Amino acid sequence: MKLRILLPVLFVAAGAASCAPAADETVLRVNPVVKRQKIEGMGCGAIFYEGHITSLAERGKQTEQEALYDAMFRDMRTDFLHLMIRHDHEPQNDNADPMKAEFKDEWFKYAEHTAAICAAAKKRLPDIKLYATLYTPPAWMKTNNDVSAGGKAHGTIRPGMEPELAEFCYAFLAWMHRHGHTVDYLSIANEPDWEHTQPGYWLAPDAHAELFAKVAAGLKQMARQQPGMPVPKLVGPNTLSAPGCAAKWLPPLLRKAGRDLAVVGCHDYDRRGDRWAVLTKAAGGRPVWCTEWSVNAKDESPELIRSAPEYWLAMTEAFNGGATAWMAYDWVYPPRPGGEALIHVDWGNAFTLTKIYHGYRQWCLPLQPGMQVIGTSVTGTGASDFSKPGIKASAFVSPDGKRLVVHAANVQDRAAKLTVRITGAPGGAVQRLRTSASENVSVLPPGALSGDKLDETLPPRAMMTWLFGYPSGFPGIPQR
Repeated sequence: MKLRILLPVLFVAAGAASCAPAADETVLRVNPVVKRQKIEGMGCGAIFYEGHITSLAERGKQTEQEALYDAMFRDMRTDFLHLMIRHDHEPQNDNADPMKAEFKDEWFKYAEHTAAICAAAKKRLPDIKLYATLYTPPAWMKTNNDVSAGGKAHGTIRPGMEPELAEFCYAFLAWMHRHGHTVDYLSIANEPDWEHTQPGYWLAPDAHAELFAKVAAGLKQMARQQPGMPVPKLVGPNTLSAPGCAAKWLPPLLRKAGRDLAVVGCHDYDRRGDRWAVLTKAAGGRPVWCTEWSVNAKDESPELIRSAPEYWLAMTEAFNGGATAWMAYDWVYPPRPGGEALIHVDWGNAFTLTKIYHGYRQWCLPLQPGMQVIGTSVTGTGASDFSKPGIKASAFVSPDGKRLVVHAANVQDRAAKLTVRITGAPGGAVQRLRTSASENVSVLPPGALSGDKLDETLPPRAMMTWLFGYPSGFPGIPQR
């Protein structure tokens, strides 16, 4: 499981909580004329706990299993399913020729859970894209002869093993393809910049770039030997730090493997400054994805209500900074006092939807690939710098300009008065959705602009969505 402490989750003291509105208002200004990047969508991962996701069926509870899948892929609208490539499927070298894959089916036992999850997702979201990340090569490929990243000892790939690693990734892609699940995107490493002891491998920036180029070449060569086998688009460098990605990892990757790098992706656990704008500038026109984020801190609040708005804080900063896709870390964890996952599954028994789930659902439901981020600004008492408590907001417009989505989160433990000002919004009633300590994607009475103004009061740690140009009765699952 993820156990990292870099920057603290930014909660204010619980004693500050109050249901009374703040004395001074905050103003959120939305300008649909200021159009920025088009988005590619939202995603979430089946990482580490794939067996928990499928555990209800393992116990013969098929009705409960389908209910879990409905919660994940019918009631939630996402565009990417992030998969974990484990080290298991080559416990020993298949042969001495990395261009001749001879992998045994029993080595892929773990991937049967992955395939089942993919099948459930595609049944409900036929257009969902699969994105796979290799966490670590097998131990025999590594300098520390262990699946751990080695901490400060830097367990990394052995010299000369680059073709074997390409074959290892290809074997997973081929197995998934044979089972009806073509992987669309691939990362060859997970947080190669982090000195940790979980499954992984450390790579210096230049070493990562060289490995990336060699794996890309190997994948293309092996695919030519198997007509009809697609080669996924490559995402990198998939570092823990976005500032570090822009400054250290991306420049050598662009120099040595720029033609093979389709997407610049990284995690968001180093939340210094306007990191996404810096990374977007460094990406040279490539799409920029947040490939993972979660709340790592302990959270014992009811239903994880303290963690839920922190997701909106992170998502808002990413999209306002130029990101085109954003992915929550994990769909499922066992029950625990932490904000890493959207759903808790007591293996084989039952599942629980957290406030993180409900807030993420509210965010994702109205957003569609192709929408554009538009200009927003927050001023007044609720305004704050990056990664700090306060009012966070972002907005999106449909390609035809007829639908407008405005999200705002009150990431603090007191209520806030908020004035929303919108220039040129689509006409008609304003559909209003809210998730708070007592609400889960609640449909509030429609609102109406008074001129260009809409007044609201946001409860503590509440997430609010305004939908302009949407039919009444929303939310529903958009037809895809």
